Amino acid sequence: MNQDDDRWGSPEPPPRGPSTPPGLRFDPLATAIGVFAAVAIPIVVVGYTRPAGSSTPIIVAGVLIGLIVGILAGVWVAHRGGDVWKGPQL
Repeated sequence: MNQDDDRWGSPEPPPRGPSTPPGLRFDPLATAIGVFAAVAIPIVVVGYTRPAGSSTPIIVAGVLIGLIVGILAGVWVAHRGGDVWKGPQL
């Protein structure tokens, strides 16, 4: 048996590497930052660009709501170990 025959000997993919399907794991901190930005930015922009002038209560509310929702999302992802979808993979 030569070296070329060995490469066809293992039909199963390795546990890690380019042949394995990627696992979808999310970083809790990155998730929290992304959710914070997705929630807070639109509210802050509305509060800042109102025709009647900028509204500090709307801006502060946007930041607080974004912070709370971001922390909740990050804690939820951390609690699930980074696996958001535990169902069958497509």
